[in-house]
Amino acid sequence: MKKQYRIYVRFLSFPFFCTMFVLSTAYAVEPIYPTVSESTLKGHVRTNLDSPKPTQDQLRRKEHFTKMVAALGVPINESLPVTEDAKKIKPRGVDKVARRAIAVAVAAVKGEGMPHDEVVSIVKRWQIEDYFSPQELMFIKNPLPTQNDKTKFVWRYEGLEVLLWALGYNAQLPPPNVICDVKKDTKTIVENRAALLAKNARPRSIREILDMADYYYRLHWGVIELRLKNKKNSAVDEEIIEERHRALNWLIRYMGADWDDVTTDT
Repeated sequence: MKKQYRIYVRFLSFPFFCTMFVLSTAYAVEPIYPTVSESTLKGHVRTNLDSPKPTQDQLRRKEHFTKMVAALGVPINESLPVTEDAKKIKPRGVDKVARRAIAVAVAAVKGEGMPHDEVVSIVKRWQIEDYFSPQELMFIKNPLPTQNDKTKFVWRYEGLEVLLWALGYNAQLPPPNVICDVKKDTKTIVENRAALLAKNARPRSIREILDMADYYYRLHWGVIELRLKNKKNSAVDEEIIEERHRALNWLIRYMGADWDDVTTDT
């Protein structure tokens, strides 16, 4: 039977894809959502057509992290594609990742409640206005952001955790049900801001980053499946997983998207 996919898509460029799908074979899951063929989705989300002849490393990664997800009691999907071939990815530069970490940290601090004037002062003193993405800069400059925007940027602390991990400042990521250590991460930013954050980094290999991206890709599918079926699992937290997944996708240049446009398709 021809495989079709239900993909969880936050946003795609054409209207009829601006909906929710969950990746699965058409005959394996009840049709809660519409099915879409892989050929239609190719180039917009990850599909099996992207790596028709996966490398041993890609296959190892998929097998290993599928087992890790299953060990948490989280649903798995054997039909999910392999993640990208390391040889085909150009890693983000250390300077770029360091600047991104600083921007994410400052926006998150504002979301958490730092007064607007203090945030503006930090941006000027650190000379980092050009570090921010368009959405971040709009938030930073807004003296009266909405509560929804504050919450959105506070959750990006989890992305900061990933970026600092990728730079070698964090030895490992916390379990997928444990929030990051905000105090530790912000201290790292303050002590190593600007050029020092890149200079003192011990960046991880693209292979390590792809391993983690694969793990969170499969985890994210599983926690969405739990939510759709109204099931709970204390070993995982969907919001934590989504934010880490987003940052990892940015690191591997998923779909070539800039920070504001990175998706977490599953």
